[in-house]
Amino acid sequence: MPRKIIQALLLSLLFVNPLFAQSQNEGPEQTGALIWRDPSCFFFVLKIDDENYSLFEFLGGPSPVVGNVFEGKLSSFGTRKIVNKTEGKPTMVYSETFGLPKAKMDRKIPRQCKRKKEFEELAG
Repeated sequence: MPRKIIQALLLSLLFVNPLFAQSQNEGPEQTGALIWRDPSCFFFVLKIDDENYSLFEFLGGPSPVVGNVFEGKLSSFGTRKIVNKTEGKPTMVYSETFGLPKAKMDRKIPRQCKRKKEFEELAG
């Protein structure tokens, strides 16, 4: 009986470890500036470079403020920690929308966000 338990445990580790590796957010470390935030719906947008934006849902950490600079895997799917370089502390976020130009990003902001119009009016 103990032998079967050990075999089952080892077999489960063979399957769990690759799944864990897949669940890690892939992609390079990037830096982005917070250009829009709506505290009514906990969403914010980071400008990654001249053409790409990423939408995040704030889950925890220091409250993000327009102008804050973040670093981490900013073009990845899922929940993760990114670093608020301005505050020097980690921030928990969720993202499934990233690497989009501004014209497409404004369509991805949820309707319940009261300040969505402000993002649409941002220049560039």
